[in-house]
Formats: sequence, C-alpha cells, structure tokens
Amino acid sequence: MKTVYSLGMLAAILLTLSGCATTVGTSPKGLEVPIEKAAIRFSVDIKDGGYNIVATDELKKWLDDGKKMTIISTLPAAEDRAFGILPTALNAYMPKSEKELTPEDREKLLEVAGNDKETTVVVYCGFVACRRSHIGAKMLIDKGYKSVFRYPAGIIGWKESGYPLTKF
Repeated sequence: MKTVYSLGMLAAILLTLSGCATTVGTSPKGLEVPIEKAAIRFSVDIKDGGYNIVATDELKKWLDDGKKMTIISTLPAAEDRAFGILPTALNAYMPKSEKELTPEDREKLLEVAGNDKETTVVVYCGFVACRRSHIGAKMLIDKGYKSVFRYPAGIIGWKESGYPLTKF
C-alpha cells in the first residue's frame, strides 16, 4: 500500500512538473537565454550608470500624483511622432551606443533636463534592452543631476500597460 501511495505521489509530481515545463519561464516563447543576456546587461548598466530605476506602475502613480519631474524620451523624434510619448515627456535623442554620441546630443539632453539638478529626471527609450536611456541617464548623473531614474520598460511597456500616450 505504501509503495502504491509513493508511486502515485511520484506520478503526480512528474505530471505537475511536466505541465510546468511548458509554462514556466519569463518568455512566453521559452527563450530564456536572450532574456538572461538582457537582464545581465541591464544590471551592469545600472551599476555603471549610478542612476535609479522606476517601474511602470510607479511612474504612472507619479504622473497621477502630479510629482514634479522631467520625463525625457531618448528615442528618435520620428519614432516619438509615430508612436506618441509618455505624458509630459520631452525629446532628447540619444544614439544606440556611447561611441555615436555627439556634442549636439549632449547639449540637447542637458537643455531638456533643465538647470535644476535636484529635480527628478526620468529617462526612457523603447524597451528594457534598449540602451539609449542608459546613455542619457548616465550622462545626467555624470553632470551632477541628483535624482535620475531610468524607466526600463520604455514606450513598449507603457503601451502594454494600456497607459495613455501623448502625440509629440
């Protein structure tokens, strides 16, 4: 009887685990390695950049509460015009890599961020693996801004959450 019970429990566990194998994971398509690579890169960027991060729901709450902040899209202006921007956001294009950064890109970001280095600044781009927002947030930290946040989910995460966009 004990053996039958043990075999029954084992069968139940195996069925449960085999069923989980098709649903466990971050990616709906089961592509964990690209997600792992993006997560590691994101983690390194945060450490290197010295900025904070803000999640989608928290940023939405900040907007709803009227928190004083500057939100900056680092996407190309053409993409902002096509897709829309987060409410109150301004545009300051950043390239995909720091090697491509021009003095004009730097000047525009600092102009859009404003002179008050104590004001909260939120920088975003397209999605978690997009590094434009990292480049912008890191530059602001390097220039002495005290309250810099990167919004990693970007425009894609904002849209997925069903939150409103503003036409640029």
